[in-house]
Amino acid sequence: MSENMADKMKRKLSGKSVTAIILFGAIILVFVFFGLPGRLGAGVGSVARVNNSLISVADFQQEENRIQQYYQNLFGSQMDFSSQRQLLRQQALENLVRMELVSQAAQKNGILTTDAEVANFIVKDIPFFQQNGQFQREFYSRYLESTRSTPGDFENKVRKDIANVRTRQMFELAAKPTAVELKKIQELKSQKINVLFARVDSEAATKALSKEKADAAVKALDEALAKGDEAAVNAQLKELKATWEETGFVELSAETFPKITSSVATEAVFELKKTEPLLKRLVRDGNAKYVLKLKETKVEQVSALEPMAPEMLQKRRGDGMFEAWVNQFRSKSHVTMNTQALQLN
Repeated sequence: MSENMADKMKRKLSGKSVTAIILFGAIILVFVFFGLPGRLGAGVGSVARVNNSLISVADFQQEENRIQQYYQNLFGSQMDFSSQRQLLRQQALENLVRMELVSQAAQKNGILTTDAEVANFIVKDIPFFQQNGQFQREFYSRYLESTRSTPGDFENKVRKDIANVRTRQMFELAAKPTAVELKKIQELKSQKINVLFARVDSEAATKALSKEKADAAVKALDEALAKGDEAAVNAQLKELKATWEETGFVELSAETFPKITSSVATEAVFELKKTEPLLKRLVRDGNAKYVLKLKETKVEQVSALEPMAPEMLQKRRGDGMFEAWVNQFRSKSHVTMNTQALQLN
């Protein structure tokens, strides 16, 4: 699907009273493979089961094609699809399973798509099926024949995609920040902190010292932090070949801090206090361990939030709520995948 086609569909759909529906799934981009012979045979059988619904080999093949086209547009000839085939298929399988989970969860919660909405969308809002602005049944039939689909199969895909986008938008609407929240965010943006941190790499420390000495030094570091003994902390950091770095001033509303690559350590930054600048615990994230200390703070006047800030916050929140909702439904569902499909030629 070209950029112009996507923009055109978005404009046309945004005026609908129900929701703005963008078919970004396997419904439109598969058109670039119009007439492409299938690599997985005649499209019979299934590659996964989600509760009582089966995901067909044909749908799996189309989704794999869509993902391949996406990466081809992104990376061009640099992408070696032969070596990445299994990863592409894993992504295709997971995409289809998630789409089915969303469809079932939406139906269970009364988020439905009517037959009239599906028919109206196919006839009026898919440019690929039109000529001079008019729906051409011949184009539609040719597409169904090329993809070995029935009208019912395709309409079901459209129905699921509508439910998917509609559900996402419902969560996004519910995630709209209030005026009080926006004011608080503005206050947080005006407050900035500069954090000192030291990263201890367990593997590097073991090589530099020995496992016994490195473990002893980490244990001593842990004890020194608990006591708030900065002199002892610095002594153990020196023993472990770890040095202090600083992030520079960062807004309190930031989600990441420069040079701190660990999300666990980033979350721990918000435990720092002016009254106790040194965090009295060692932050552990795999082989990496972090010592954190608040160096300084300052307040800068912020006149107003950036124009897109509220919308970006709303979308980020909505996406998070949507993902949590899908994962919760998945945890209560029966999902099985045919991993043999990943090996098919």
